[in-house]
Amino acid sequence: MRPRGGGGRAPRSGRGTRPAPAEQPLPRTAPGPAPWLRPGFAIAAVAFLATISAEAKTFKLPNDDFAIASIDLPDSWKPKEFDNGASAQSPDDAVYISVVAVGSDKGMNAEIDETFEMIKSQNVTLDESSKKENKFKINGMDATELLFQGKDEDGPTAISITFVPIKDKMIIFTYWVTTAKEKEHLGEVGKIVNSLKPAS
Repeated sequence: MRPRGGGGRAPRSGRGTRPAPAEQPLPRTAPGPAPWLRPGFAIAAVAFLATISAEAKTFKLPNDDFAIASIDLPDSWKPKEFDNGASAQSPDDAVYISVVAVGSDKGMNAEIDETFEMIKSQNVTLDESSKKENKFKINGMDATELLFQGKDEDGPTAISITFVPIKDKMIIFTYWVTTAKEKEHLGEVGKIVNSLKPAS
């Protein structure tokens, strides 16, 4: 993987640099991974993982002044804040996560375009035939995930883009993981995903 920057987000170091979108909070307890859980189920899978507390920073989305939601990102993932969200990368650079809030179809399409441009710039090859759509819930909120398999400089990788409507806005998660290391980060990613909450 790579990011920690790009397009107002910061890319990662070590294996390269991907953009750095949003930080996420800690989830609450839920049943452990289901028997069908395996690498590639990405966000839809980790949304069901049990969670435990850890040092994390809470980010308001898109910002403190116009927050529609919040998410907690682990301090150890060195989260970065940008215009409409935040991003973070695991210490071993195996996982990159960004979370943004957009307020229109135009903004959503621009965010998706930027995500794919970032992926392309990081020399990731996506297998278009691997595209899957998953529908699930995050803390009672409807979520739709588009999941792709591919390859980057570290080998097989999975990339998912998840959409969570909140009121008349949209939260967009981008999740990029090195497949070989996905299992060891499921707990942390589960905490991040499940920490997403609508603003009160």
